[in-house]
Amino acid sequence: MIPVYGAPLGELGYGNRFAPNFAVKPALFSAEECERLIERFTMRQAEDAGLVGEVSMPDIRRTDVIWLKGEGADEWVMRRMMGFVADINREAFDYVLGGFDEALQLTRYRAEERGHYDWHSDRGGQGFGRFRKLTVVVQLSIPESYEGGMLEVNATGREEAMPRERGAAIVFPSYVLHRVTPVTKGVRHSLVTWVHGPSFR
Repeated sequence: MIPVYGAPLGELGYGNRFAPNFAVKPALFSAEECERLIERFTMRQAEDAGLVGEVSMPDIRRTDVIWLKGEGADEWVMRRMMGFVADINREAFDYVLGGFDEALQLTRYRAEERGHYDWHSDRGGQGFGRFRKLTVVVQLSIPESYEGGMLEVNATGREEAMPRERGAAIVFPSYVLHRVTPVTKGVRHSLVTWVHGPSFR
């Protein structure tokens, strides 16, 4: 059984008392696996992810990203995510899903840049964003290694801080507002992906 946390029944932001606002799976990745993913930043060129649409907006988002296609040396990551999403969707959300239509994203938020991502929703816009249904965030960094960088969700008009434990996976509907507060010390790393499917009805 996957531990599921969220607003009590009747307080769900979208009026469906049978599904939570978010779900958490502790230790989806081991400490060693988290380190392997963080090391990707020493092996590949990171991209500046401060773009919103085609416009640079560092006041809204300031972070570096690396994309993982889930093939070759990274295939194990995709397999882990696919199995986990199948389980958590069955136990918690029961959405009609199609699959992973976008690459996995490794993110890095650095204190020297006050790395952050202001309130936003992952669903909407053009391209694959229109079909995102679940967002998955895995905490890769040791919690004590950075300050700030809180992942917060707001599905009901109330901000809720998500767990920081290393290897923990947080899942929420992609239309839910969320943010990463500015990192004030150290570096926060995370793994992010989206699961796609037909539009909500």
